[in-house]
Amino acid sequence: MMTFTSPDKFTLVQGEDKLQDYFFNKEIINHLFCTACGIRSFARGKTPTGDDMVMINIRCLDDVDVFAQPTKQYDGKSA
Repeated sequence: MMTFTSPDKFTLVQGEDKLQDYFFNKEIINHLFCTACGIRSFARGKTPTGDDMVMINIRCLDDVDVFAQPTKQYDGKSA
């Protein structure tokens, strides 16, 4: 499950030395994953309006109940 925020509201506390970039599809979002455990922790890119954004895997956040978060269904197959 991912959430989005502006870069000024995002702080990476630790582990930057373990991150590796990867790009796919249109290669416009810089996805990052941990080389130690393989989790896709967050990504940096632009919103559809061109603003900078950070997309965060909320499973990487302390004290967040993933199952209590509202979700939005997306039909990726038909997109």
